[in-house]
Amino acid sequence: MTTKSSDEAELLARLQSQFGDMNVNEFLNGCPNNDTTEDDDSESSIEEPTPEELQAWQEAQFARGKLRLQTKEILDDAATARRRRLRSEKVEDKDWERVPAAPELDGTSIFFPSNADGMDLAVGVHPLLQKLVNFDPEVLGTQWRCLYSSSGGDGVSFRNLIDKIRAYSGSTMLLFGGVPSASRCLGDTNNSTQVSLGFFTFDTWTESEDMFGSDDECFLFALDYESNDVKVFPSRLRGNAAKKGTKKYMYCNPSSGAARSGKTDGSCHGVGFGGTPSRPRLHITESLEECRALSYDALFEDGDLMLGKGSESLNYFDVNEIEVWAVGGDFDEQLAAQAKQKEIELATLEHARQVDKRQLLEHIENGFAWKSYNKPGLFGHRDSR
Repeated sequence: MTTKSSDEAELLARLQSQFGDMNVNEFLNGCPNNDTTEDDDSESSIEEPTPEELQAWQEAQFARGKLRLQTKEILDDAATARRRRLRSEKVEDKDWERVPAAPELDGTSIFFPSNADGMDLAVGVHPLLQKLVNFDPEVLGTQWRCLYSSSGGDGVSFRNLIDKIRAYSGSTMLLFGGVPSASRCLGDTNNSTQVSLGFFTFDTWTESEDMFGSDDECFLFALDYESNDVKVFPSRLRGNAAKKGTKKYMYCNPSSGAARSGKTDGSCHGVGFGGTPSRPRLHITESLEECRALSYDALFEDGDLMLGKGSESLNYFDVNEIEVWAVGGDFDEQLAAQAKQKEIELATLEHARQVDKRQLLEHIENGFAWKSYNKPGLFGHRDSR
């Protein structure tokens, strides 16, 4: 027995001397073929290992290393999957927000009714809403809060629409429903023909005579209730980081703002999406009548926003339904910030009015003087006769 142990030690020493960077002892002890039960006919050799023995040993070591690597990869994948599952269940990472299969609507929608007749509404989700969300589930698959609803008491009013969206800093989804304009129709008008289209943006709504809004993730879309499908018209630069933010996509220029600024440059008034200030891709007028949806512009992908329903009316339509939804974010905080911004704007406007009144009184008080503070009076021209 002692002789056998000595022979094994010598063999182990010879192998280790040739493959000193490998743990030969660990291999021999862990090798599946290293059975403690010895064959009586086998004899230990104290000679140098044969080439066949060395090759077999090397192959066994390689197989063990490959198996160890594969096992590690499997365990790593399992750990990654477990972390993802825990994040989605909000067990470990509290900052991770699970992306639901459909948004949570804080309010009812006439565009996506939860009790639509003849439609299979899985868990109460309208299929068009689900398809719209699928365009960007990480963003749109969150909670939505209704900011404006014409059917919910806000009325079909452009002034109310501007008041609801102006200065709101969160992302918004605007939806417009309407019928082809009778005043522009070339033939008989079918008032039952409905068009539904909209716009999504991350940018804050502000009154401006120029285009604004530089986030390329915005998009136009149209809802097709006949085919139960959504047609999306994304920005031409969407996903192009090299050119991101080089275009302006939105336009909000009510005539009341132009009156306050004293400018009448002839640009069209209302709300616009895409195109130019004089020719928006989608133009919502202040009267909400004779709005227009063009089929192409330089900012969004080409396509008919009215889905073929505006051919007889030259793509003009009259709005009869409006909804605005805030998408994601801290609604209460953003609404509070919007209210604060409106207070600042009102205070600034009131200050301007007070300044105008003082200037008017100054002119009246010095009306008959030709010069007062190096300025002609209101009636100073009479002295020049």
